[in-house]
Amino acid sequence: MIKNQAPVKILLIAPLVDTNVTRDNCFGTPGDNTKIVQTISISIATVAAFVPDDFDVQVCDEAIHDIDFACDADIIGITANVVQATRAIEIAKIFRAQGKKIVMGGLHVSLAPEYFCDYADAIVVGELESVADQLFSDMRSGNLQPRYYGSKTDLKNSPAPRWDLFPHDHVLIGSVQISRGCPYDCSFCSVVQYLGHKQRHKDSPQVLSEIQTLYDYGYTNIYLSDDNLTAHKNRAYDIISAIKEWNGAQGRDWIVFAAQASIDLAEKKDLATLCHQAGILDVFVGFETSNKKALAECDKKQNLEVNPVDHCYTLVKTGLRVEPGLIVGFDSDDHSTFQEQFDFFMQLPVGGIRTSLLIAPITTRLYKEMKKNNRIVSEDLKDHALSDTFSTNILPAQMSRADLYIGYLWLNSRLYHPDNFLSRLDLLAENLAPPPWIGHENTSRRMRPQTTVLASTFMRDVMRKVPMASKIIKHASWLIKKNPELKSGINSMLQRYLIDLRIHTMKGLYHHDWVNYSTPPFGIKEGDERLEMIRTADGVG
Repeated sequence: MIKNQAPVKILLIAPLVDTNVTRDNCFGTPGDNTKIVQTISISIATVAAFVPDDFDVQVCDEAIHDIDFACDADIIGITANVVQATRAIEIAKIFRAQGKKIVMGGLHVSLAPEYFCDYADAIVVGELESVADQLFSDMRSGNLQPRYYGSKTDLKNSPAPRWDLFPHDHVLIGSVQISRGCPYDCSFCSVVQYLGHKQRHKDSPQVLSEIQTLYDYGYTNIYLSDDNLTAHKNRAYDIISAIKEWNGAQGRDWIVFAAQASIDLAEKKDLATLCHQAGILDVFVGFETSNKKALAECDKKQNLEVNPVDHCYTLVKTGLRVEPGLIVGFDSDDHSTFQEQFDFFMQLPVGGIRTSLLIAPITTRLYKEMKKNNRIVSEDLKDHALSDTFSTNILPAQMSRADLYIGYLWLNSRLYHPDNFLSRLDLLAENLAPPPWIGHENTSRRMRPQTTVLASTFMRDVMRKVPMASKIIKHASWLIKKNPELKSGINSMLQRYLIDLRIHTMKGLYHHDWVNYSTPPFGIKEGDERLEMIRTADGVG
């Protein structure tokens, strides 16, 4: 039993990600002390829901506020996915030196517990639900076990997250998890190794209750944090139908939902239409590449037998705003890949494009294959994800890591050049269907005050620091004047693009000079610091 502490005090921490290169992290205006984040950690909010009533529980999402390392908590619970792993260990070391008991869990901890066992008194491998009672009982008695092995749970038995513990005035978008698991088997994906292929769903009343809670907190945008919302068509249809009946009804303002789906959603036209009617308007789709050989090698089977350009247009004409994912560095990629991907993605009616290098996270099939063939360059935790070095942890098959970095930087810079963004925005405006509240008896769609404050603050910063910002905004305003029913969609694409462009510029992912090169400058003698680090690590002069 923990002495002189009743009730047991537990602090649950979601570490800051190891790299601040995407808008998924804190993206308040640089120089502004106010931290504004896109979303808060649904992981620790869900864990908090299992904490017994006789415990004193507090939460800390480090993206919002700093950790109180002088706190009087008896137990520190830390969750970690692949991009939080390094920071999670740093936090554990500090608290453990003070004699605190450390419990760690989450995706990366579950997949690679050997990296974390020296820094924790207990590790939860797998999902918490099935072992929660035993874990908290052992905390209460002071008899923590080194490992707890959780099984795949029925989400109908999973409690609603404890959003009452968070400061919502710093957050733009709420989060709801509808399901866990994904039926697909992409070789580079670690999610299926953790959550499995069988998709398990909450029921519709659970989902609507969680959505209503976030609505009551004032959220006007909600992210459905499933890895593939529409893979299980029948269950997705039931839940999305319920969301459709809820959204904008009974005097409620309309909510815009965001989700992830695969490109084959375009073949489920009734489901795509239902998504639009329900207000699920922002959809991330992993296109990855136009290279069929690359899709085959990574087992992206759902993308192989389709025309991705046609499918993207189908989704956009349904009213869905597609954000495509792009990956370079597959074995079948060579030096011509970067131009090919630029040409391909410039055909799409989209705004920003989420780009990445191919990484082999530990325990994935890709990692095991690369490890077997002695092609893993680094076993460092931070290199299991796209870190600030922007280099892959595997040896490419047809180019050096330096050339892969050069090609990636050139491709990202070209895709994010304002002229190229505006070209895609024009395609979007020509094809996007209006949002569902246009022509509806209830047209109320208000913005969250934090969104308005951030937008005005950020736009002032953008006007000062982003080249061609006035041209971009002027052109978007012209498109809105021409298509007033698309105002929300065009503004959403514009703000997201400007946020990304600002962050990419800060992080050196948008190279002002390189956008003028017609091809990647593979032979460049002097590059940035990251290029020199890659060349040095690989023994290149």
